[in-house]
Amino acid sequence: MKRDYYAGALVAFIGVFMGLNALNYNIGGLRNIGPGMLPMALSIILVALGLLIAINAAEPVGEGAHDHLDPTASKYPDIKGGIAIIVGMLAFVVLTQTLGFVAGTFACVFLSAIGDKDATWVGSLILATLITAVGVVVFIYGLKMNIPLFQLQGLSL
Repeated sequence: MKRDYYAGALVAFIGVFMGLNALNYNIGGLRNIGPGMLPMALSIILVALGLLIAINAAEPVGEGAHDHLDPTASKYPDIKGGIAIIVGMLAFVVLTQTLGFVAGTFACVFLSAIGDKDATWVGSLILATLITAVGVVVFIYGLKMNIPLFQLQGLSL
């Protein structure tokens, strides 16, 4: 589909942009990694993913090639998922600053997951709970980030 080509090009463009910005930092070498190594590695991964998305966007050929197309599908894009993701990210920013990491992460994942057309409330609750637990283990205990787990009007844990 045409929009998949555009999506792949956008992902690759973001990767190239990140790679160019990573050159502003010392990349270092494999024995002495500099602060620009991670952004450069991520930019290379983004460019590769963008190219894969664009390659997979090619129209299939042969018998039954268009069986996946739904003739009853709307010609207008479903924006519910995009809006849910944006609202989830905003909730993460606001709630993490006001209520703590657990509330922000849970709200972000739950609101973003609920935007999927096949999502259920129970499935989204389970996903948000699991991702929040993994986030606490990785970021708070593993990486020792200085973000309060819970906070309420100046009280933080």
